Amino acid sequence: MLFIKLGTNGSWNTECIEKEQSLKVGFYEIPHDELQAKNWSFVRDYYKSSKASPQWVSIYTNQLKTFYTADENTLWITFHKGKLWWAFAEMQVYTTIEGAKFRKIIGKWSSSNIKDEELFMENLSGQVLKVQGFRSTICNVYASEYITRKINSEEIKEVKEVVENYAKLQKSLEPMIRKLNPDDFELLVDLIFRDLGYQRVSVIGKLQKTKDIELLARISGERSVVQVKCQSNLKVFEDYVKRFKELTDYDKCYFVVHSPDKNLNEYESSNERIVLWRMPELSKFCINGGLIDWIINKIN
Repeated sequence: MLFIKLGTNGSWNTECIEKEQSLKVGFYEIPHDELQAKNWSFVRDYYKSSKASPQWVSIYTNQLKTFYTADENTLWITFHKGKLWWAFAEMQVYTTIEGAKFRKIIGKWSSSNIKDEELFMENLSGQVLKVQGFRSTICNVYASEYITRKINSEEIKEVKEVVENYAKLQKSLEPMIRKLNPDDFELLVDLIFRDLGYQRVSVIGKLQKTKDIELLARISGERSVVQVKCQSNLKVFEDYVKRFKELTDYDKCYFVVHSPDKNLNEYESSNERIVLWRMPELSKFCINGGLIDWIINKIN
């Protein structure tokens, strides 16, 4: 696996990734014919004569050697628009009129894993990202196993165990949430929104019947209302949707229910302004907000 910097500070990223589907390096000063002939001594002698340090003579020579000899099974990676991109390239090396060298990508560059999930840089280990600081063009990637797992969407044993245990915890928390009495469930919903950065600006359950909680997002200033139900059905929800649409002073309206009937549980809303929360969203919010002990103390 190799990292390649496509142009100075990634200046060729758009050209190579989005248009040409290629790998490209400069090294204009070295004739393409000498490189095709694998005349590496010519490369070393050239950079020695240019007064490059012994370290950089070796770096330049090795990079060109790698670019011209890496086979089609070599995985190439780079970074562009906040994502990790990867590809395989044909063996044949071509040259531009200006003297830049390039290889054609087999297929096309990809920024997603085999499940078609984007490989965003914020979800990658710092061990991978530090390769961006490489001062030249091509280098080995020491976190190659990690990147291969990311591309293949594979989880290591420890992560798999945590994911499975988290799912079990979510599932086991759901019946506990359903045991809360209406007042406690309404308070739980309020605590969830507080954890998400909202501030309650009304007394719970004391407003008109369309609104149980009125909220203000502390950072964005978004104003929302929340209707909380322990049990509900699709007909009741649709009735509230009609009422919510009349509340034009609010950015979003939330309908929160822990025990919907079958039709409401399967319902998918297309209205971004009206948000429906059921299980397992509620149990996930409770875990992430550190509310498990609070629930246990309420029902135990």
